[in-house]
Amino acid sequence: MCRILAFHTKAEISKKYVNALIKASRNDIFSKYGSHPDGWGISVFLKKNDKWKVIYYRSEDPIFEDPNFNYLIDITKGEEIIGIIHARKAGRKFLTGVSHAHPYYVRANIYDLYFAHNGSVSRTSFKDNNRPFTDSYLILEEIKTLIENNMSPFEAYVNTLDKLKDYSTSLNSGLIYYNKKEGPSLLIGYYYNKNRLSKETNEEYYKLYTDNERYVFSSTIKYYLGVDAEELMMGSIMHL
Repeated sequence: MCRILAFHTKAEISKKYVNALIKASRNDIFSKYGSHPDGWGISVFLKKNDKWKVIYYRSEDPIFEDPNFNYLIDITKGEEIIGIIHARKAGRKFLTGVSHAHPYYVRANIYDLYFAHNGSVSRTSFKDNNRPFTDSYLILEEIKTLIENNMSPFEAYVNTLDKLKDYSTSLNSGLIYYNKKEGPSLLIGYYYNKNRLSKETNEEYYKLYTDNERYVFSSTIKYYLGVDAEELMMGSIMHL
């Protein structure tokens, strides 16, 4: 499992959410592993003068140690801001490094897709499951294939998550899809499978919240924010 912060805001990313993400990644009180040290990434669209720009960065450094982190947050400013930040705790140590940091990127028909995922999915649910890719990347490939078979990104996301529910611990995730005509859109999926959770991990670890300020965040981020927040509807996919 990992930690995720997603947002659709204006002007800049609020530092209180960023600081809570750093604290949650360094010391996760709900996780038996304690931290999320296996890389991080950011994908964010900025609207300036009616034009969209994108910042996309991935690193194998822990988010709480990367010297570029504060710089990237500081330059993330615009009339409208849509994005995802992801801090990773790898399930398989041989699938680490910058290539496996989220968000992932692929092109599907007219869309640029950026995808970040928290949780695990049994590799038996994928057709080609022996390739050296994370389960998260294989989820994105499934979404890409459906879009290239003329599904909309929303339909492809819904269908893929529904197909994988029984094989997952968690499908908590964010998908940004972009084309020049429509601009970026951000979808958030919320689902965890109570029948497959680790008995050593607090169920709170798997939850996603929003405080109605156009931010969605993992439970440990909520803890460090120290705010009242509403849990997302289980099994939902929302436009943020």
